[in-house]
Amino acid sequence: MINLSGQHWHFIGVGGIGMSALADMAARFGASVSGCDREAGPATEALGKRGVAVRVGHDAKHVAAADVVVYSSAIPESHPERVAAGGRGIRRGELLAKFMGEAETSVGVCGTHGKTTTTWLLGHLLVESGFDPALYVGGFVAALPAGNYRLGQGPFVAELDESDGSFLMPRLDAAVVTNIESDHLSHYGDFSALRGAFRQYARGVAESGLLVAGIDDPEAEALYDSHSGKKLSFGMGEKAAVRPLSTRVESGQRVFRLSRRGEDLGEFRLSLPGEHNLKNALAALGTALELGADPEALRSALPCARSVGRRLEALGEVSGTPIYSDYAHHPTEVAATIRAVREIAGGKVLVAFQPHLFSRTRDYADDFARALSLADAVVLLDVYPAREDPIPGVDSSLLASGMGGIRPGIDVSGPFSVDAVGDEIARRAADFSVVVMMGAGSIDQAARRLVGREG
Repeated sequence: MINLSGQHWHFIGVGGIGMSALADMAARFGASVSGCDREAGPATEALGKRGVAVRVGHDAKHVAAADVVVYSSAIPESHPERVAAGGRGIRRGELLAKFMGEAETSVGVCGTHGKTTTTWLLGHLLVESGFDPALYVGGFVAALPAGNYRLGQGPFVAELDESDGSFLMPRLDAAVVTNIESDHLSHYGDFSALRGAFRQYARGVAESGLLVAGIDDPEAEALYDSHSGKKLSFGMGEKAAVRPLSTRVESGQRVFRLSRRGEDLGEFRLSLPGEHNLKNALAALGTALELGADPEALRSALPCARSVGRRLEALGEVSGTPIYSDYAHHPTEVAATIRAVREIAGGKVLVAFQPHLFSRTRDYADDFARALSLADAVVLLDVYPAREDPIPGVDSSLLASGMGGIRPGIDVSGPFSVDAVGDEIARRAADFSVVVMMGAGSIDQAARRLVGREG
């Protein structure tokens, strides 16, 4: 067990989903923990209740007494607390790697899409199979008492972040790659550099370790084929070592027969909708089996797994229409979510979409337009800037004009501010079978306010 007793650790941006987990873990390991963020939120409030001293706002004086100052790649070098920290500062990924390095077995999960759900599914399957894993998830999970992490003596299973290269830091015994698509080019510069980082990730698995890769994705398949060590593939096709022999939707569940390396393991049930979640489940099942989980225990555990927060999370109803919140912020994710929600509800789908980052909106405008055109109507929000400054000529109108070219006459409105979009959805919800409020920024807050004001 890690012992941080007698040390003061300070976390910049402590309200972030990954940072809040690490701060709470450090406190559980005995450190005196403080943190700050630009505004209060559910994560900072929860940390405060558990004894973490959280301040709103940033000031160099906050780090004066700290032995270690933790920051993410979203914190610029000019940030006053990071400047004051000097040599005491470490990146979030370094701390996660330190915690994972204490475990006898470490498992990393990364990929452009699906890594959060796959990490949670794998952790859930291991717990229900009698393991005692540590778990670090980049999303809120209602089934976890701490929400986004779990401490345990068994394998350490962690979602790893490829956006800033920090997924290369931990020592791994098993490395899971869900898929590899173009993203985070502001960090990597071009796709070839991103591809190279994933290859380095795969090569970094311990000599006796395991690479698990989703070979329905061409880039992940190429990575898998080039890997000379122990490996396991998953996917929908016959080439995959872990795959469904058959699949159907029954009573709201995905029912499939699971094959592993040619062995029929029988029928499994998954409560999460969409083919993309079936692939996430295949990755988790295959990895759990390689770690020694019993197939019968996995069969019992899988149907009980519920979604991570903001992954097609059902919030309630407005005018009798179900409202879902979803984190999708890449074109492939947007398309997968729309297809999955049709599997749930059928009928007409209204999507409210908040683009995330000006650079991503610019780089993938055409792809976003094609994905959003799968909906029956789209309400656009202003671009959520996150860490970026505006880019001249880049706004939500790029997506609106793109959709108009793909489906002339498609119902597109906006852009709306995050404060105004709730009124627009409330006005229109009754005309649709389902509403999905989608994006990685602040749209989730608008969705919860909208549902909360009903009744």
